[in-house]
Amino acid sequence: MIGTWFKEDIEHILAEHRCLVVTDAAGEGEYLLKYLPDEVKQLPITNEYSEIEAKYLAESEHADSPVVFYAKKKADRLTFLQEYVQTCGMVVLDDMEAYVRQKLFAATGKNTHLGKDKLLLAAKLSEGKNVKWWQSVADGITEPLRIDEWLLDFLHAPAATRQKMDDTVWNVFRGEIYRLIDRPQIEQPAETMAQEVANVILQRLIANTIDGLLLEVYYHWADSTEKAESLRRYVSNYQVPADADSLKVHSDHPFLALDQQVTKQLSEAMKFHHDTAPVITFIKRRVESKKAKAFKPEWLSSVLLLSTFTVKGLGGISTYKDMATYYQRNFAKLDTAMRKIFVAWLNDQNTLRPLQEHYTLLNNELLTCWYGLNDQYRPTQQNLVVNALAGGKRTAVIVCDGLRLEIAEAIVNGIGDKNVKVAKNTEFAVLPSVTENGMSALFGCTEPTMNAQPRFNALKAVYDNAVIMQLDMLNEGTTAQRLVLSYGDIDQVGEKKQLGGLKDINNYEQELREKILLLFRLGYGKVVLTTDHGFVITGILDEADKELRPDGTLLKLDERYALTEEPLQKKNNLIEMAGRYFDSNYQYYAKTDKPFVTKGAYGYAHGGFTPQECIIPAYELTTETNDMALGIAISNKKELQAVTGNYFTVKLQAENSKSDIFRSERKIKLLLYAGNTLIIGNMIYSMKPGETVNVEFEMAHGIDKVVLVDKETSAQIDSCAIKKSQSRDIDDLF
Repeated sequence: MIGTWFKEDIEHILAEHRCLVVTDAAGEGEYLLKYLPDEVKQLPITNEYSEIEAKYLAESEHADSPVVFYAKKKADRLTFLQEYVQTCGMVVLDDMEAYVRQKLFAATGKNTHLGKDKLLLAAKLSEGKNVKWWQSVADGITEPLRIDEWLLDFLHAPAATRQKMDDTVWNVFRGEIYRLIDRPQIEQPAETMAQEVANVILQRLIANTIDGLLLEVYYHWADSTEKAESLRRYVSNYQVPADADSLKVHSDHPFLALDQQVTKQLSEAMKFHHDTAPVITFIKRRVESKKAKAFKPEWLSSVLLLSTFTVKGLGGISTYKDMATYYQRNFAKLDTAMRKIFVAWLNDQNTLRPLQEHYTLLNNELLTCWYGLNDQYRPTQQNLVVNALAGGKRTAVIVCDGLRLEIAEAIVNGIGDKNVKVAKNTEFAVLPSVTENGMSALFGCTEPTMNAQPRFNALKAVYDNAVIMQLDMLNEGTTAQRLVLSYGDIDQVGEKKQLGGLKDINNYEQELREKILLLFRLGYGKVVLTTDHGFVITGILDEADKELRPDGTLLKLDERYALTEEPLQKKNNLIEMAGRYFDSNYQYYAKTDKPFVTKGAYGYAHGGFTPQECIIPAYELTTETNDMALGIAISNKKELQAVTGNYFTVKLQAENSKSDIFRSERKIKLLLYAGNTLIIGNMIYSMKPGETVNVEFEMAHGIDKVVLVDKETSAQIDSCAIKKSQSRDIDDLF
């Protein structure tokens, strides 16, 4: 505001005179010069020689421009500029306090009792402020320097923020900061001062004494996507006191070490059957707070869920279908939580083991109900892929190897697109719940097969136009009406790395989520997510935890099942299932999620008979597109499927809808593919209603498909196969 008042003074004099003098004996008003219009020439005066030079420039080089002489001396000390003082005009800033008070009184009609320092500070900080702000400052209601507006920037970038302040502002700011942190004011570099403030914030978080402005600034800092990284640096350099009480610190602290400490306390309390309530209460308060979320590890929520989960409602379950519904809606989230705990604590088995044992107690309640069902187990996996591809809707089926239902839940629950509808259908895997058996059933084979090609042939016998490929080959050029995408990463990493591979599953969740959304952008109306089997996390095991080898002659003993030609005489509480599976006639499963004693690695397993292995997702995701953009199509598809000669033309036609403001123009990309390889992808066109575009290409590089996509969204608009005509070319005959 002071800049506006100063500018008005200057403009008032320049309205009648071309030149004027500004005197500023103390140099306190020099910052006001930045408010002068660009056309005004500013000539600084420091001594008599500069007076002569300025006078010369004003009458020669700047003779046609308004001129302001700025002198850091009083008017009576000027020599060669006296004629301008006497005949033109002058703005006196020699006493900036008086100048500001006079302007403030003229604007508000009130005198102010602010001291000189605060008054001059308010003037410097008044840029962009109005008279109401000045009135509030003059009445002592508003502090001219808002520490909260500067402190976070200062902590994030101390040197850069210091450079934005002149000495007046800096001195006031520094004094306020030291008062805020209750430290004696001393001269020190900006970086050192910022480190001291950060240390006070972190100390008070640990002591749980932080409040007011420091707590407010900390919250803004921790939740800022732009500035949180600087907080992480302060935190990483800060040494948490060895005697810090992890249950008495502020619940929104940023220290991973304290989260680890409180989890170890919970684990120890579980191990020795002590009261866990105080620890759980603290974790609950920390997890449920929406503040400083980026500094709270994801696994801490999982620890809370594990420690507070109760198994209830099993009494109403009488069928496997009931169990599938219960598992999906209730127990699956516990399996997800335990999986994340394994990932976070695998290298600290002393802490992990009591947590795992607590999970085992909960899981045993589920398994007791599962194994106690009188209902007959009926696999429903057969022909799942075949059935999913039925109908006229453009459909993609993602067939995962080893996708546990709880992972499918995490995938679809994280999509976050309100236009995507999810039908969470569940099916039951064939037994044993292993890849060759489950995959064969999914694709419609009547007998299990070890090789993928017979499975694909079975599907092709029903849908000869079905395209089957690996998920990572999916791209903008995929145009199949019926598409099957194979994804085997989860099972492969589990079998190779066992528990160590669990950490990769979070990445797989995100990858699958992104592929589903890509399929919708490509124009698929239905996406089905399914699998051959689930798995169990067998975890940390002692030999005594494992199931003994069944007595009798075995054709095969796997971690999770045994195969025999003849029935075993001693069942030893085993589940017997009669049925041909390769060379065997009988299958046996232990009533547990623990593995048999085998030579294989332990930690991750499948093939057994538990809800985690046998209840599989057949999740159907659909979307109704509401494309308000201009419709554009390839208009010569018939010609493109019988190209003669060495060149072909792609003809694009935009619909004629001039009355619709939403369809006034659309930018599109034209993509040419050879198989799954993009050959040309930089052709961009902007089309309007009724417009046509013809683009000629050479028939080279094996080009066999053209795809039209929206430039902004990458949504697939149209596509067409390109085929060379089998008839004899006659181009050269004419």
